[in-house]
Amino acid sequence: MRRVPRLLVVSPAPSHPADQGNSARIQALGAALMARGVACDFLYYATEGLTDAQRAAMAGFWQALHVVPPVPTGRMAFPGVWGLDDWCDPALVAQVAALQRRWRYDAVLVNYVWLSGVLEGLEGAFRIIDTHDLFGDRHAVARAAGIDPSWYFTTVAEEGRGLDRADLVLAIQAEEAATLRARTAREVAVLGHMPPLRFLDGRRGPAPRAPFGYFGSANPWNIASVRALDAALAGERDLPWLLAGRILRRRDLALRSQPLRMPEVAEPGDFYDAAECVLNPMVPGTGLKIKTVEALAFGRPVIGTRWAFSGLPAEHPAQALEDVPGVVGMMREWRDSLAFRADLAAASRLLALRYAADLAAQQDALAARLHALA
Repeated sequence: MRRVPRLLVVSPAPSHPADQGNSARIQALGAALMARGVACDFLYYATEGLTDAQRAAMAGFWQALHVVPPVPTGRMAFPGVWGLDDWCDPALVAQVAALQRRWRYDAVLVNYVWLSGVLEGLEGAFRIIDTHDLFGDRHAVARAAGIDPSWYFTTVAEEGRGLDRADLVLAIQAEEAATLRARTAREVAVLGHMPPLRFLDGRRGPAPRAPFGYFGSANPWNIASVRALDAALAGERDLPWLLAGRILRRRDLALRSQPLRMPEVAEPGDFYDAAECVLNPMVPGTGLKIKTVEALAFGRPVIGTRWAFSGLPAEHPAQALEDVPGVVGMMREWRDSLAFRADLAAASRLLALRYAADLAAQQDALAARLHALA
């Protein structure tokens, strides 16, 4: 009888709660692999803290939970840019190596290229990097969009050096897979993200509080997107919208369009029950926009820029807009036309079904790779 493959997932972000994109991605991938017969342990490098409730939730979800306290980040290795391993402390590398010696995992999956140092020196483990995003020259992309770069960014050469530590590199969408293949000789595969399709259960929620809504964390890209939307809506009438999520923790977020506010969202479904149509006025950026796929999974029509639908086979004009004023124009169409609402709702659900089918095939392929190791 073939034994169950064992995977160690290493992450600087918690898997629970799934109230931000990276956590949702990590949790969903773990659930998909475990449903396909892979035993998954989780090591949380606790850069975002850890509450008792989080610990209990993660311990109940993963086969085993390991927590490593974070070490403060030092100075940048290069002038104005982080080195590959600046955020990967040797204590974390040593802890992963010790776990590998003890449990002999078939594979170790690291979230983010800047933790790829833990893959160095692992014996007997298939090494995987889940990239989530592009970090080589990410600061240049941010500045081009008028955003002050923050969080982690490095050079293309440093990113490539990290990717070379893996046996398999996972890109979150096809466009980024092509870019990553130019940066490493390692195998690159696409593995997208989408929560389960909640609209298939037929549940009818309460009446929405607002015709439009935006749900996001307080990262700089979201802040820039919401400020651009607010500026475009400032002179509009009869386009009320709801703003929800961690983004409301930013005390400097003064908005002239005066959206309704929903600062505490216990479950994502609470927001999607409250907004009839979801907005993603994303400014130019990288990665898969997890707020877009989450809204689609909950069966909500989505209006957004083309960057909001990067990596998704969207076909509706309201899902390929060039700028935020275009988003506002489609909001007017939604307000004024029942036919437009029906058309966008149908297009959004079809997009969700097509993408979910592609994702299931990608998850099957990764699980098969892991089973072959065992």
